[in-house]
Order: sequence, then structure tokens, then C-alpha cells
Amino acid sequence: MTNRIAGWNIAAARSRKGPSTVAGGAARFEVGERTRHPVKEASDVVALPGGRFLIVSDRSDKVGVVQADGTFSKLKLPGLPNGDSQLEGVAFDPVRNHLLVMREEKGELLRYEWNPEKSAPPKLEKTFKLKLDGPANKGIEGLAYLSGDLSPTGTPQLLAAHEGSPRQLLMLGDGGNGKPVKVHLEDQVKSVCKDFSAVAVDPRTGHVFISSDESSTVAQLELKRSGDKIVGRLVQSFPLRDKKDKPLQRIEGLTFNDQGDLFVLTENDGALQKLKRR
Repeated sequence: MTNRIAGWNIAAARSRKGPSTVAGGAARFEVGERTRHPVKEASDVVALPGGRFLIVSDRSDKVGVVQADGTFSKLKLPGLPNGDSQLEGVAFDPVRNHLLVMREEKGELLRYEWNPEKSAPPKLEKTFKLKLDGPANKGIEGLAYLSGDLSPTGTPQLLAAHEGSPRQLLMLGDGGNGKPVKVHLEDQVKSVCKDFSAVAVDPRTGHVFISSDESSTVAQLELKRSGDKIVGRLVQSFPLRDKKDKPLQRIEGLTFNDQGDLFVLTENDGALQKLKRR
């Protein structure tokens, strides 16, 4: 029997500039296959062009790349200590070919120049020190790139999910620069997510999906401008389950492919769970 998650969606284009005019309701998914990977202490994932995925670990300076055919390779990121990378977030900007990673406890955001279509290794371009609220071990747990067409500001942004104490969704410049701006979240968002463990942007609607490890839940948000504020409105929330209807454990990452399928990374079982768009 196929597990289903109710809702619906509409298609949307992606580009770098322009105000967001995209709207949509609750997305609908069904539980699909699982992709295996050998990354230990996996901490976040991002979809790359061509059906590939890049997975980071908080214990290594080498990230894993899962090819569309399921083959696996490793990629070294310069500027990180091997064995204690502290990586807890990753995002990819396909316009500027920027790979961005977050070191949680150091509060550092690193930006690399990297074209996944070429053989050249990533080049560390810039390191930002972010001033964040709360303890270091409850810092940024996930990153996501938001294109200009889908952004409520009309310009590309980098989204960051702050785990807890307090739970926050933050916006930065797409290159990682600028002072973090807090998205004003509806109380319902925090009521369904006990913590924030990952964040992703739906390429069809521009809606933001935030996962909660403690709640085994995903919240779907619509970002809107309200005066000089950006507000996050809850569209829906749904539990994260496998094909046997068991809650997913140790949820560390979320990402969407270009088709709008949602992928969920769990920490130590070497699995990437696909939620197929309906």
C-alpha cells in the first residue's frame, strides 16, 4: 500500500531576479524509494543539477556526491579541519555556482566557488562569521537557496534554519553576506516543530519546508512581505514516515530536485528517503 500525504501544488519558473508572484496550496507526496550512501554522521543534503546529491558530514572535510546512477564519490572542501568539520548545513546557488556550508558551533558560513559540471575542485572564496542568538550547539542546522523569482523580497536569498533557543528562520544575502534577518513565523509553525533540523525550498511554489527531528514532522510555509517584515505562514504540516509507516528518526536534511520531489536525509542509517510529488 502506498503512503500518501494530502495537498496539491502548482508549477513555477526559476530564475535569479524578479518579485515572487507564485502561489500554491499544500503539496502532495507519496513515499518512494530510498537511496543508499556511505556518509557517516551525515548532517545535510542538497540536490545538484543532473539528478545528483551532495551530502555533508559534521565529522569530515570530505563531502559525498551521489550521482544520478547511484555511484558515489568524495570531494574535499579546503579550509576545514578533517575529523571536526562541524558542518550542519549546505546549499547550492546554481546561478553563481556557489557552494555554501555552515559550521554550526563556530558560527561560520563558508562560500566556495564550484561548478559541479567541471572537474575543478571547490575553491574557498569567503568565510563569514554570523552573530546568532542562543547557544552554539543549537545553531544553524540547515541552509537553502531561494531564487529571486520565488523570493518575497524579489531578490535571491539564503535561508538558514536555527535549531532552537530560539527556533528561527533567517534570511541572508544569496552569497552569505549581510546581517541575518528574522522571518516572523506564525505560532502554529513552532507548535508543530519542537526543533528545526533542516530547510528546503520547493522549486514549484517557492514555499519553504522546515523539518523537525524531535517531532518527525515537516512544516510547509509560505513567505509573504508584510510592511517591512517577512512573515512565514503555515500552509500545512505532515509526519515523516517510511513505507512501513514508521516515523523517520534523526532527520538531518531536506532538499528538492527540479521535479519537486522532496528528499529526507537521516543521520546514521545511510539513507536518503524520497517523497515523490503527486
